[in-house]
Amino acid sequence: MAKEKFNLVVLDKIPPCDLCKNIGVNIEAYVDGKTTTGQWAFMCRYCYSNHGVGLGLGKGQLLKRKDSNE
Repeated sequence: MAKEKFNLVVLDKIPPCDLCKNIGVNIEAYVDGKTTTGQWAFMCRYCYSNHGVGLGLGKGQLLKRKDSNE
């Protein structure tokens, strides 16, 4: 699947997943996006697959570390 430019944001530091952080787990976020309950959150891959609504305008964007080669 092609990643469009507006769906990707490059950051110096990736924040932790907000949903995992609530239960005491510190894991790097994969997406900044809207959840199925309407709130926005930084989400890891697992939380995004279970709670995310998609990518794009009004939905969410992928997060990438500035020094990452992905």
